[in-house]
Amino acid sequence: MTLPDAALAARPDVCSACSGALDPLGRCAKCGAVFGDAYRCPLCQAVADVEPSRSLYYACRSCGSPRIPPTGSPSSEAEVALLRTARSEQLRAGAFRAGAAFALASGGLSILVTLVVLMVTTPGDFAKVAALLASVIPFVLSFFAWRRAGDHARKLQASLQQAWLLAASRLVAAHGSTLDAKGLARLLRVDETRAELLLAEVSVQHFIEQPSELAARVRVTELADPAELAAAAEPSPEASVVSKQSSSNEPA
Repeated sequence: MTLPDAALAARPDVCSACSGALDPLGRCAKCGAVFGDAYRCPLCQAVADVEPSRSLYYACRSCGSPRIPPTGSPSSEAEVALLRTARSEQLRAGAFRAGAAFALASGGLSILVTLVVLMVTTPGDFAKVAALLASVIPFVLSFFAWRRAGDHARKLQASLQQAWLLAASRLVAAHGSTLDAKGLARLLRVDETRAELLLAEVSVQHFIEQPSELAARVRVTELADPAELAAAAEPSPEASVVSKQSSSNEPA
């Protein structure tokens, strides 16, 4: 449920729709109404709750844009920028899918009409080939449109993954080492398996960004020839003579 922004300018103590209690973020557990800037969509600026989405994980109930569930800390500018990129790629992928479907339907109708015309008339061979080639053009356009839609869909998923990674990093920085997979799953409204993957990605990113904290323990050198190593380990004749002389000079 979404209420006008004028009614949500100041978050009330109780729900103004049903007088129910609000959670710390401003959501009514009784009727589902939301209040406060925690639920403000960073893209459409409407105060609205999020809803599960099969392709976006979570989407805004007002505009359908990809969103990350609200938490105790506000989203960073990098997260909002990635969500804007994901929204742009979402619209482009949808547009190319619609164009591909239209071209496919047009190609099917075109080739059907061409076959009917060729059956009732007797044009020359060149005219037949030209008509069939013209009927195939929409199918070619549909193929390229589907490919472009797939490219934008992959960019959409890449932007979403990066945005969720930044959100997980923000929550880990806010809660410290006490935040486990169960707590992260509760904050981001995901299952524990996905929360564990996000925590693992955050740990890898932290390791990459701060490699100087680990001291070097192994030195990698060029491998030597085993025969050269064995020859270097054997004592030279001069060293053997000196060793025997020093042994004979020692007092008994």
